[in-house]
Order: sequence, then C-alpha cells, then structure tokens
Amino acid sequence: MKKLTIMFLTTILTAGLFAQNLSGKLSGTVTSDGQPLVGANVVLQGTSSGAATGEDGTYYIFDVQPGIYTMQVNYIGYQTQIVSNVRVSIGLTSVQDFELAVAAVEGETVEVTAAKPLIEVTATNVQRTMDSEAVDNYAVRNVTSMVASQAGVVSMHDGLHVRGSRSEEIGYTLEGASMAGAGGKVVSNAIPEALEAIAVQTGGFDASVGRATAGIVQQSLKTGGSQFSASVLLENMAGDVASEPWSATGDQDMTFTVQGPIGDKIRYFGALRMTSTDNYSNQSRWFTPFTIAGGNAIGDKVGGLTTSHDYVVLNEGDNYTFTDGANHDGIYTADGSTGDVMRGSNKHYAFDNTSKDMSFNGTLQYDLNPLVLRLAGTFTTDTYQNAGLPVQSMFNTRRHETTTRNHLINLKATYFLSTNTYVRSNFRMMGRFYETYDKAFKEKGKVTTADGRSSNFELGGESTISDWLAWGDRDAVAQVDSNWANHFGDPGQDSFAAGQGRYTEPVNYNINGFRLQRDGQRRGGYSKGRDGYFGFDAEFVTQLGEHELKVGGDYMNYSYQRYSFSGYSLNSKIGLDSTLYDAVANQTQRAYTEVTEARLSSFIGYDPLGNDWDKNPQKNEYDKPRNPWNFSMYVNDKFEAGDLIVNAGVRYEAINQANVDLKDWNNPPLDRNYEIVAADNAQYGFKDMPTQTYILPRLGLGFPISDQSSFRLNYGKYVQMAPMNRLYRSRASGTSSWGLLPTRETKFEVGYGTLIGDVASIDLTVFTRNPEDQVSRDVYIPGQGAGMNEYGMRDHTVYTNTDFSNVTGVEVDFKSSRVNNVQLFANYVFQDVRGLNSYPTLGTIGWGKSTMISATRYDQRHQASAVLDFRTSRTGNVITDNVGMNLIASYNSGHPYTLSDGSMGQRDAGEGALLSDNDPRNRAPLEALNSSTTPSFFNLDLSVEKTFAVPGVANVKVYATVTNLLNTQHIINVYNRTGDAYDDGFLNDPDLSSLIIEGRGPEYVEMYREINLANRNHWLNDHSFDLFGIPREFKTGIQVSF
Repeated sequence: MKKLTIMFLTTILTAGLFAQNLSGKLSGTVTSDGQPLVGANVVLQGTSSGAATGEDGTYYIFDVQPGIYTMQVNYIGYQTQIVSNVRVSIGLTSVQDFELAVAAVEGETVEVTAAKPLIEVTATNVQRTMDSEAVDNYAVRNVTSMVASQAGVVSMHDGLHVRGSRSEEIGYTLEGASMAGAGGKVVSNAIPEALEAIAVQTGGFDASVGRATAGIVQQSLKTGGSQFSASVLLENMAGDVASEPWSATGDQDMTFTVQGPIGDKIRYFGALRMTSTDNYSNQSRWFTPFTIAGGNAIGDKVGGLTTSHDYVVLNEGDNYTFTDGANHDGIYTADGSTGDVMRGSNKHYAFDNTSKDMSFNGTLQYDLNPLVLRLAGTFTTDTYQNAGLPVQSMFNTRRHETTTRNHLINLKATYFLSTNTYVRSNFRMMGRFYETYDKAFKEKGKVTTADGRSSNFELGGESTISDWLAWGDRDAVAQVDSNWANHFGDPGQDSFAAGQGRYTEPVNYNINGFRLQRDGQRRGGYSKGRDGYFGFDAEFVTQLGEHELKVGGDYMNYSYQRYSFSGYSLNSKIGLDSTLYDAVANQTQRAYTEVTEARLSSFIGYDPLGNDWDKNPQKNEYDKPRNPWNFSMYVNDKFEAGDLIVNAGVRYEAINQANVDLKDWNNPPLDRNYEIVAADNAQYGFKDMPTQTYILPRLGLGFPISDQSSFRLNYGKYVQMAPMNRLYRSRASGTSSWGLLPTRETKFEVGYGTLIGDVASIDLTVFTRNPEDQVSRDVYIPGQGAGMNEYGMRDHTVYTNTDFSNVTGVEVDFKSSRVNNVQLFANYVFQDVRGLNSYPTLGTIGWGKSTMISATRYDQRHQASAVLDFRTSRTGNVITDNVGMNLIASYNSGHPYTLSDGSMGQRDAGEGALLSDNDPRNRAPLEALNSSTTPSFFNLDLSVEKTFAVPGVANVKVYATVTNLLNTQHIINVYNRTGDAYDDGFLNDPDLSSLIIEGRGPEYVEMYREINLANRNHWLNDHSFDLFGIPREFKTGIQVSF
C-alpha cells in the first residue's frame, strides 16, 4: 500500500511537456563459456540503479541519465568484472555484454574499458549525438554551431533548418522541456560546460515524442559527480575594439561550474555564465571606412531642396556634423568665433550594439531508491542595445534597449515498481518576458517638465503610456540630453523658439539623397510581452520479455501576450490639443479611442494603453491573453530480438490553438481602417476554432545484420501547432489568421550503417519529407455585392495554410575511433527542397499566395562538414603532454534566389533601385523562381589547447579559437538584379540612375559606392542580415578545473 501511495502521489504531483524521456537504457547478457548466468547482479557504480539477470542471462537497466558510467557485475564463484567508459545516449539502448571467468581466488576482479560504439545497432531512426567530450573539444563554444555541423542541418539568417524544413518546424528541448518561444524558435541554449549531451534527430521519432515535425534537438544537462569539483573559465576576443569595432567586437565570457554530492543520495550540478560584447550584431562586420568629397562639409537640404545650414563631414576617422554660423561659409570653426555649433561626431560609426547576458543551468538529483527525483532548471537574462545601421545612425547617440528574462523548470519523478517496470512523471514550466524601451529615460528615471508633465519609466512592464510619450517630448528630452532636444523642430531653426514644435521630433539629414539620423532621433517605441507554458505528463514503462512497452499522456497549456506602441502621431496630436495629454495621463476613454482608431499600438493580453488585460474593468473580451493547449496520449512498443527491432506506436494529439474563424466569410468584422469593430457580433463576428484532433502512427524497423552493420526503416506522421506570433491579430492592426490550422507532415527514411574494419563506420540514409498546411500569406478581397462586407473592410493580408513542400535527400555520415590520437567525423548531404514558398512573409511574384512549386531559399543542394580532432594525454614530454586541436571544415553549395528586374518604385535616391524580397510591387522575375544559386563557400574553424596539471591542486587549460580561419569574405546573399554581392546594378544602368546622378552631382556617385556598395547601407535597411558572413574572430581563454 505504501508503494502504491508513493506512486500515486508521484504521478499526480509531478508533470511535463513533451512526455519524452531524455534518459537511455542499458541492456546485455552475462555469460560464462557461452552459457547464461542467472541472477548475476549488474549495477551502475555511484547510483542505486542495477538489475539481476534473467533465465537467459539478460538484464535491463532503465531511465539512465545520458553520460559515461562504470558498470560492475558480480556472481558467486566468478570474477567480478568492472567495465568503465560505458556510454548512455538520449533515447537509445546501450548494449554491454559481460563474459565472466571462474575466480581462482575469492574477490578476484577484472577491469575493462569499453570502446566507444561507432554504430548504434539498436536505432530505428537517425539520431546523431554529441556527448560532453565532443562538446568540450568542439572548436566553437556555441550550441547552435554544434547542431549546425550535423548532417541534414542548415544554418541561415533566420535560424536552423533540418532536412529542408522551415526554422519553426524544429523542436528544441532541454531536459525534455521545450525551449521554444512563441515564434517556434529556441529562446536560449544551454551553457556548453553544462551539457552532458546533444542529440539531433533529423528523421522520425517514436510515439512518445510530439510537438515537432521536421526534427528534434534535445539537450541534457550534467548530473553532479560523487566528488566535489569546480571550474572557472575566462575567454576574451583579441583585436583592437577601439579602432575597428566592426571586426573586433570585444566579446568576453566568464563561466563557473560546481558539482558534487550531498550525503550519499543527492547530487548537484550548477553552471553560471556571464557574457558581454561591444557589438553583438552580425550586420556590417565587413566594413570599409570612407571619406566623401575629400573630407569637406556637405550641406543638408530639407526635403532634398532647401538648405538648413546644417552640414555633415564624412572623413575617415573624423566624422562630424555642425550647424553653420551667421557667415554661412559651410566651414566649421572650432573656436566659436563664427557661431558654428558642433552637433555630433563619431570616429568609428555606429557599432556599439552592446549586450550583457547572464545564464544559470543546474540539476539536483535525489535518489531515494526506488524513487528518483530530478530537478533541472535554467534562468537567463539578457540586456542589449540597438545602435542602428553603422552609417545611417553614426551621429545619433540615442539608443533603444531590450531586456529579456527566461526561465525553465523541470521536475521529474521516476518510481521503480521493479527492475523492469517504472512510472515516470514530470512537471515543467517555461516563462519568457521581454521589454523594449528608450535606454536614456530608463537610466534617468523620473522626468518632470516645467508644465508639470511627468514620466518615470521603470523596468518590469508596469510603466504607463504617459511615460512613453515623454520620449518624443522636447522638454522632457532636454532634461536627458540637451543636444537631442536641440534637434527638435524644423531643421536649421532654434528648437526652443516660439512656434517650433515641442513634439516635432528630429528628422534625418538629407545629404545628396542619403538619409543620416540627427542626434536624438528616437530609435523606436515601447514594447513588451510574455509567453510560456506549464504542463504535466505521466508514463508507464515495462519490459515484457523482448518488448519495451510505453503508455503515456501529457497536457500542455500555453500563455501568450504582446504589446507594442509607437506614439509618434499621438504626440503630434497632443501638440495641437493639450487636453489630449490629460486624457492620456488619466487613461480616459478618449485615450483608448485615439490609440485604437489610429492603430498606434498592437495588443494581445493587454489593453490599447498597455495595461494588463485583466486589470481593466472595461476590458474588451477579444483582447484577452491567448491560452492554447495541447493534450496527447500514446502507446509505443519497442521489440528487440537479436536480428529484428520493431519500434511501433501511435499518438493521439488534440490541439486547441485558441484562434478564431469568421462566422460569415462574406462579412468580416473589420472596418475600412482594419480595426476589429464587431468581434462578438452574433451574425458577422468571430467564432472559436474547434479543437483539432489527429491520429499519428509511427513505425521504426531495425535489422542488425551483425554486430557490425544494421539496416533501418522509419515512417511516421507528425503535427505541430502554428507559431503563436502568426495566430493572433491585435484588434487595432496586424495580419489576420482566420481558421489557421496546425502544420502536418509525413516522412519516411531508410538507412544502412556498417563498420569499416575496427576503427570507423559509415552510415547512408535516404529520406523524404512532405509537410502540409504550412503557413502562407494571401490577400483577402472582400465582396462588394448586396449583403456583403457589412463594415467596409478593404483588401486585407491574411495567413493561410496553403503552402506545402516536397523534400528528398541523401545523407552520408562517417566517423572513426581515435587512432594515433586522431579522430574524424565527416558528413555529406544532397537534398532537393521544393515548395510553394520559403517563408510566410516572403513576397515572390506579387501580393497574394504563391502558386508555383520551386526550390526554397533554404534548399542548399550540397552540404558537407568534417571535424578533425587531435588529442594527446601524458606523453612524457612537457611540450606534447595534454595537447589538443580541433579543426572544423564546412562546405555549402549556396542557396537559390531569383534574378529580377524592376524600377525605382518608391525608393529614395539614397536607396537606388534596390529590389526588396518583401515588397514585390516593383519587381519582376527574369527567370523561373529560384533558378539561380548564390556562390558556394568553404570555411575553416580551429581551436588549439594545452592543459597543465598542478598535482593535487588543479588542471589549467589554455586555449585559442579562430573562426573563419582564412578570413574569407563568404558571400551569403546577392542582389537580385545582378546576382552579385558587390554591385546592385543601379549605377551601371542609365535608365535607372542617369537622371538622379545628373541632379545630385558626382558626390552622389561617390556616396553611393561607399555607403551602399562597399558598406551595404541600403541592403541592411531592408534586411536583418548581411550579404556576407562574419570575418575572422580570434579568441583566447583559460579554464581552471579544481
């Protein structure tokens, strides 16, 4: 009864997300002279886990955390055998057989070191695992890079892609709990020094795993050891940060770890990491300083026509702006005799995208045999400031800042009913909060203007709309920075003179059509948001002969809120009518109406003024936080019988996305300004989408031809909730997603793996994926007939489920044992990825949904990588003792794009005729979609290290890492007009540029070449990523382990 009570309480009080168990299993046989030994005791040293062999000499040890163990087997009358270096991987069965000899004397012991397996003969799908040793040896201390080196994984500007997937179709877990945010992408990875293993499943997975379609990236944290130990790591980037901030970004890293036992039942592990950088952005890392017009001043012209008497000097190492004095000579005189006033300066452009991060990862395991409790958690806080584009923002010292906080907690309880049966349950929760704000006002705190208008911005999401309005108030800004305030009003005029606009914020300098920010221009508005989940699961696992049976279920409840506010036009209205300020400060109904009708804010889970929805007594039901949920049940049977492995199961998924559909598709409840005005109308409003249910079969077959080769086959169906940032439209603005469904996928793979002699293995996999109901973008055109479009909505952009993809490919994986201190891992992938579209927001040939199947942007047809690792132990030579080197080589054949042509459209002269991926209105393809390919590239990363032993005290490791060893300017993207990363085709096309050059003069051509072609200002203004990869980075570090 006591056992049943403990089991019941454990199941009820502990819970989780994925119902996936990140532990592994050990099995094997104990024999002597080929005969089974019945009742032999097999134990894992340092744990309470163990088993006794059955009648056929077979044993099973369940729920073993990934890691390296020492096993011991005892049998009366036989030698005790101890096997070290036994590796347990996530989700796999590690086979360790024992052959015992009769003991000549009592207590005789034999010690053996297990070889690292080169082939997983029990696997029925593709799973590639990096253990803690491989993580420690990897040349780049970055989890994303480690995952990207695996076969089938492609890294692009928007994240990782697995076998031609979209980035949001990958599941990321830590200790079995999802690490993905509302957009479906990983929020934060684990600290490398805290990782026990990373498992990348690019193929199918069994029925116990859900909420992902393309693949799963599973991370497992370390468990504390039987002895206390600790480490300290310090790492810095080399280079001249002061003079070349675009190449030497000043990265710093300090990481601490500590682990050990508390008594004989508790083990703990903790890792704390603090990082900082002077320029976190990858934009414009290839940068060329420049001088325009010989370093002479160039006049600013309002609207490109009227002289403002402000001037800009673009002179390498000495860029500045000034307001000309009364003599209007256009020359800056520093002594003030002519009344010239310096307005801004910057020697090295805007490269101060600073960031400070702090992360903690930890585990606590309590072994109460037969009950084992494991608590794992992470906490991350990150504060970073946005400096804007290097050239465009060089004179603007005002900065926008974002603070994020993430936490994840997982509590797992495992109760062993017997050595072959256990019950496992989990409770998991994850939360994320972010807030974006004006950095200077946060640092200043309370500001009160002469007329009594007050703001007091503080972090935490509790500030009010009047606090944010102060960011565009000249009088409030003057108390923070007088130079910023002096740029308010009309250019060239006294900002504080009568008639100048208190709320007329600084505008760009216009230098020959190129727009450069004045000092004090606001970098953005205010935004905040929360999302996360809580969940629980329970799983029953038993070994019935050769069958491992798993039955389980899980429940997940998400939460989602977001808010953003620009406020520019509201400030302008306050400037014309001061009573509006009182309405805003007092948050009257007038303020709500002004903000909503003018579409100044976007809000889900908040009211239009940014208050939590449930704190507003007159809250609109449509604005409530969204709480989608997911319930699953599954049964899975893994049958392992020598030359046959069958892993079969079925999963039931019930998904409620908490989204809506139209009651009447001829009458959407939006007015001509796209405001939702009748969400709950009985005839024309919204209706809740019903819960979607799915039956998902999974089948994996393995045929171990011998202990040296295996054939496998895997088939399955999968489903995944649509990203929450696509599901919910604010009442005031945004893209609608009426009736949006989850994404579905069917995939199949077949593979063969074999050993090459005793030192290497090769694995071949052929795969196909068929995602359906992928999110796309379309245009809803309302009807105009009688009884249609009751509220007058105009054409409206909507998300739909009209995209699909067809993916086929081949993967080849090679790995070797360590021979003569050298170990090699290598892979090659060929894949063909085709679909209707690459991204939901990508405009291909015109507004509306895509109708042609073509290669996607992430169809990188040929991909290869290799990791060569060299490592010595004690050689007896002080120079060669404990030396290591890790070299990573990667090759990519480039990605598709479409050669196009088009006019200037609505571009400024400073932008040329750049063709945008996101706006196809002035762009026409010159070929079939995505028929061209960007150049291929080859990259090398290197790390070298040496460890010095201080006997009885510590081990000291010194190391250096070099990314992009050859300092190659990798071309990642190209201009659609030319297929060239160095020339956008504008200046060389007289039909496009001749009139502009004629009107602007030779300085325009010089500026275009330096600002746009050499430094890609126009491209970066349209994209969040560069045309080129990062330049060479050199880092050095030291790690002391106690």
